[in-house]
Amino acid sequence: TLNTKTWKQWYQRRVRGDNNLFECVCVVAGIMLSYRLALVAAVLCAINAEFTDIPQLKITQHPEGGAVPLGDRYDFTCIAETSADKTVEYSWGRITDLNSLNPEYEDLDTDDTGSEGVYIEYNAKSSAFYFCIVTSDTFKTTSNGAYLEVAYLEDFDSDGGPVDVTYSESKLYIELQCKVPNSNPYPMVQWYKYGVKYSAENTILSRDDDGQASNLVIFDLTVDDSGTYYCQVENEGAEKLYKTDSAFIQIETSAITVGEYSPQEIVTNYEVQGYEYQSITLFAGVASRPKSDYEWTFDTETITTGGRFTLEDYDRALVISDLTGTDEGTYIISFKQDGVSEGTINVRLTVLLAIKTDGDVYDYSTVSGEDLELDCGCVGSPPDWIQYDASSPGTRWFKDGVLLENGTETEVYITVNLKRTGQALVKSVNSEGSGTYCCNCFNQQEFKTFTKNVFVADERQALTITADKQGWGLVGSTVSIACTADGIPRPIIEWYKGGNLVVEGVFPRSSEGFRIDYVKTMFKTIGYLVVDDAEYLDSGVFECKASHIVRDVEYNLTTTAELMIARPTSTRIQCLDTTVEEGSAATLVCGVSGVPLPTVLYTRINDTDESLISLEAEFGTVSNMSYFIIPNVQTEDAGVYRGDATNVATGGFLARFDTLTLTVSSTSTRMSMNMIIGLSVLVAFILLGGLIVIILVGRWRRETAFKGEMKRLIKEREVEVSEMQQRLQLRSMEHRLPTMGNPLHQLPETRRQLPSFYAANIAALAQTPGAKSLPPSLADLKKRRIMSTSVIHENRSVSPSSIKTTLSDVEHPENVNLIN
Repeated sequence: TLNTKTWKQWYQRRVRGDNNLFECVCVVAGIMLSYRLALVAAVLCAINAEFTDIPQLKITQHPEGGAVPLGDRYDFTCIAETSADKTVEYSWGRITDLNSLNPEYEDLDTDDTGSEGVYIEYNAKSSAFYFCIVTSDTFKTTSNGAYLEVAYLEDFDSDGGPVDVTYSESKLYIELQCKVPNSNPYPMVQWYKYGVKYSAENTILSRDDDGQASNLVIFDLTVDDSGTYYCQVENEGAEKLYKTDSAFIQIETSAITVGEYSPQEIVTNYEVQGYEYQSITLFAGVASRPKSDYEWTFDTETITTGGRFTLEDYDRALVISDLTGTDEGTYIISFKQDGVSEGTINVRLTVLLAIKTDGDVYDYSTVSGEDLELDCGCVGSPPDWIQYDASSPGTRWFKDGVLLENGTETEVYITVNLKRTGQALVKSVNSEGSGTYCCNCFNQQEFKTFTKNVFVADERQALTITADKQGWGLVGSTVSIACTADGIPRPIIEWYKGGNLVVEGVFPRSSEGFRIDYVKTMFKTIGYLVVDDAEYLDSGVFECKASHIVRDVEYNLTTTAELMIARPTSTRIQCLDTTVEEGSAATLVCGVSGVPLPTVLYTRINDTDESLISLEAEFGTVSNMSYFIIPNVQTEDAGVYRGDATNVATGGFLARFDTLTLTVSSTSTRMSMNMIIGLSVLVAFILLGGLIVIILVGRWRRETAFKGEMKRLIKEREVEVSEMQQRLQLRSMEHRLPTMGNPLHQLPETRRQLPSFYAANIAALAQTPGAKSLPPSLADLKKRRIMSTSVIHENRSVSPSSIKTTLSDVEHPENVNLIN
């Protein structure tokens, strides 16, 4: 049924991506439409819905502890994250005594100091674990405990140091007193002689049952051991140091000499505790003559300097760094004289393991009605106050800050009889089971909190699954493929090969090699199938199965991914000659191939002895394509270079090399070439321009001559036409007598307008024998209508004298007598 609760649950969902508008439309539709349509709308909207609005309270920065002098100030910082529209509130608490299976919080009055995730301890008085308590709506969690060690150091008592005394050389050894004052932590003890730090092969710092240093033992005495001594203690946390009063120790010669004697134990058997990942120094020491040699053994193995182990102080001290659980045990120190063992000292080391978790401490989603299994899986050293036979830290579970206790719906398992800790069960959870669950794991050294946000949905969300198509790697390398699954409840992932479940140390290998690493969120699981020291036979197709169980029904999806393990090959390389200009960048190219891809080392071959010259980092760099780039090439950089390609370090076989020649053109050569090229281009342009000018001038000249010739021809034509007209006119006047109507006897001003050649042509035509044979024009003239008062007199012949007279009149019109 679609009741109010269902609507409220559904409305808290958010559509994937930016589809909030779509969600809003669906909500409105559900309210406005009928019951059936509202149900359809709700189903459609929920298809792609994701529960991202659920508060997922996480502490991203836990407060960190430290050491502070008594009465000083110390600041703690805590940062938490939750949903975007939620606020975070901070409060603080502390535990001053962890020696209880169920330690109680002491709430701190933070005033304004804790509101923003910062708490200030203004006056530190005693060491304690401090906690940040974070609240968002009804979700609540606590941080890891930050241990604040309040350091202090008191002064020596008046009798805390050495006293003046005289000893004889015959004494086997002497012990100078240093009563270490009260302090926290234990201070560093240092002896001084004449104001200078003193340490010699014949001196040993004695140790108490906890291995802490104090008195100074001097053996193999001589008069040179006389001097002024004092003891100094220093506590770095308290930022203080104190020293005893000085005492003069007198060593006198003795008539009785001390011969050889067997070793006397100065440092006896003791036990000491160290902490995982930290360092510790173990001590031994005997007084003897001659001096003893020391040999350290652990688990029948002789210890020498190397790796995490360092022998110091004439092999009387062993420093172990980065402690692990395997370092726990008894260390045997044998002291020998002349190679013969004279005894042993046993030092028992206990390593307090750091608290970790191997359970499901990831955010989780489930469906209403299912059981909620909580498993913190805390591992580490148990608290030393627990009376049971336990091998794990103490644990407690909280929900939204409230301690989970046994009841009708809840079962909490107690740390007892080697049983795995950090387990609880909430039966048939409902929507009220959503919240923040915290697992506290603690011992005398640490207090860790693991937070698990849980969401309880009304119905399951269908599974989705994706996987890498292929994972590739070399034989001997580490290769992985990933598979991702989503759903509610959060799915589990399993890997199969050939239908068989992949189990570390069982299948596909009976030895170590295959493992599965998980990354989990509230709705998603990522399973990485990892193979270490891969073998060629590990290749194959693997099946990823994602599943969850709801109301006793299993739902699952599968997909496949291929794992390919390749055998390595030899290297191949080929380099190319390069020519560049001086001052520019040069790229030396050497192409390589091989499995795995080789790396290239570039060197230069010496021209004289063909030795290889290393190229400094300032000279050039290797690009990500294994090309060598020289940013500013000079002439002297020209020469033969060599590229060595190898993949042996990453599993390949045979390395190879090739050479190339770098040619650099100098700046002067480049300038000369540029000048020659420039001049050549200029000459070419000049020649081309001259040719174009010649062509244009020739064309202009031809056009000009053509135009002149045309003008001349036209003029000649006009002259010919004019002559023809003149001849015709003369023919028409050849029988006329000179009269006023004859143009030859016009008025002087009129005659001046006639050109001389006109008169000449008339005379020439008159003398021409063929002139008389020209067609006569007298008849034509008679037929014309004369529009003048002048009289035309016919005269069929013209004498030469009359022509001359006519020419004279034409050329000299002033000689003509006008007839009135």
